[in-house]
Amino acid sequence: MKTKQFCAAIVAGVGVIGFAVGCNATALAPNQNDALRSQIRDLGEKVKSLEAQRIELQQQIASMEKNAQDKSGADPDILTATPRLATVQIDGSSHFQFTEPAAGSTAGSDDAGSKRGCIARVYLEPADGLGRFLQIVGSVKISVFELRAGGQSQTLGHGEFSPLQVRDAWRGGLMGTHYTFEIPLAGEGWKGQGSVTVKLEFVDGTTGRTFTTQREITRQK
Repeated sequence: MKTKQFCAAIVAGVGVIGFAVGCNATALAPNQNDALRSQIRDLGEKVKSLEAQRIELQQQIASMEKNAQDKSGADPDILTATPRLATVQIDGSSHFQFTEPAAGSTAGSDDAGSKRGCIARVYLEPADGLGRFLQIVGSVKISVFELRAGGQSQTLGHGEFSPLQVRDAWRGGLMGTHYTFEIPLAGEGWKGQGSVTVKLEFVDGTTGRTFTTQREITRQK
């Protein structure tokens, strides 16, 4: 009797285990819904990661702004009084002139050919909002061209100067403070008579802003 009851118990237990295993196999079977849930979970993790990065960037920006305020004494008047570049202009004393011909040359006084060189000296004056001279950091491009009848123009010279070259171009003395740039000039049929036009472009290395100015210059007498 006891043996029959024991066997019946074993059979019942095996049946329960088999039922449980069958249920688990059905629940773990992959299907389309599982794939969608997995994608949603992955997207949720990405959103959390991006949100954390955004918060971190905000904190970095806030820290940089605070450091800037600390360095300025946390006084808004200091920031307001700090000079910033407002304008660039070519000084009126800018000019072009011919260099002395080589020894033995028979080049005429108005010959702009290969026997006699010509250089444009461009004096750049940057200024703040109050019109005061301001030292600058950035790159400079200069083009010199001759305007002809009918709206035609001929480029006579071009130069590009790096921030270090601009720094070295600073000059100060009795004649005033400015940046001096020299551009060799040459052009087909150009005799150095009349005026030429100088176009200057400055790219501020601290703000990325571009300033342009233009002026006619004449030959130095």
